[in-house]
Amino acid sequence: MATQPRRYRIVIALDDSEYAAIVLEHGLDQASRHDAPDLHVLAVIDDAADVAATNTRLVTSVLEALDAFRAGKPDWRTRLHVRQGEPAEEIANLASELDADLIVIGRYGLHHPRRSTADAVVATATCPTLVVAGLPGHVVEAEAPCAACAATREVSKGERWFCAEHTAPDRLRLSTLVPSSTMPTGGGPLW
Repeated sequence: MATQPRRYRIVIALDDSEYAAIVLEHGLDQASRHDAPDLHVLAVIDDAADVAATNTRLVTSVLEALDAFRAGKPDWRTRLHVRQGEPAEEIANLASELDADLIVIGRYGLHHPRRSTADAVVATATCPTLVVAGLPGHVVEAEAPCAACAATREVSKGERWFCAEHTAPDRLRLSTLVPSSTMPTGGGPLW
């Protein structure tokens, strides 16, 4: 008797935030790369009284999104999970129980505004985790670009990326320009 190939298992963790639809879209995009994925959409709640409302919300959002992504691919399996407890722990536990291939989670959401649930999931997950970050409305405070570095890149046409101060021996920032006319092959310039 021939055995069925193992389905690619994805856990998509959603909360009730305005960003849940974006996280779901990223999870379904990952699923669309496989012919027969096994999707597990999870919401973690604090209060058991929220089970019915959470399940209704999941059914509504997931069914609508599935129609757009699985067109022409009828062999998708989707299960909805509602669990009560600590979000990071429940997400990692479900992924482990399912022997998941991938977790998709958002960086921002409702749980623990000062501590990222996504960071805790990444630290404990037994499979790769796709963290959807850079969501609209969230400002990421990055280091301000150095005007001298920008000028160095412009003048050198990308051959040099950093100014003298930022190429000092105590700073490690490596950038390599791959020439567009040279095809790297065995023994080539990159090997």
